[in-house]
Amino acid sequence: MKPLVRLRTRPSRDGKTFKYFLDYKDENGKRRQISLKHAEWHKAQRQRDQKERELRAGFAKPESMRLSEFMADSLERTRGQVRESTLREANGAMNDLIRYIGNIDYRVVRHQHGELFVPRFLDHGNTPASAAKKLKHLKRLFQLAVDHRQLDENPLHQVKQPKTPMRKVHIFTDEECRRLTRAA
Repeated sequence: MKPLVRLRTRPSRDGKTFKYFLDYKDENGKRRQISLKHAEWHKAQRQRDQKERELRAGFAKPESMRLSEFMADSLERTRGQVRESTLREANGAMNDLIRYIGNIDYRVVRHQHGELFVPRFLDHGNTPASAAKKLKHLKRLFQLAVDHRQLDENPLHQVKQPKTPMRKVHIFTDEECRRLTRAA
């Protein structure tokens, strides 16, 4: 999606410093330039993002979709870029999320839904490693929505992965090593 607001610099009169300004077209198509009167990049980037959100809200709001429709849209956007097995895993993760929180609008998913998903998934006899894998796929799906400007932020970004126990490392004895080499 093409950005509506550009962040530009303008040199000061002395030629030694600069200031940022926003360059965009308003709702009527008229070009506007707003001076930010500072040279702080992070602050200017935040102001650019805010103006972008304001303009997008005026042009076209993100389309309302249930989680199942959101999943189908996400799969269509990423098909050909990732393996089919990854798409199946992501689809399974979204179906599990729908089972535990309902087929709600993707724009109302909050951090609390992710926090609720993990214990419910574990309560049904699944391992922490499986829960972590499902959560990873869900986080990626919502991050894609942020990248495609469907959402302002990823609601599952701060959801903690469940702790997985460390597996015990088996060290083969000399006799076991000899049997393995004989069998090979």
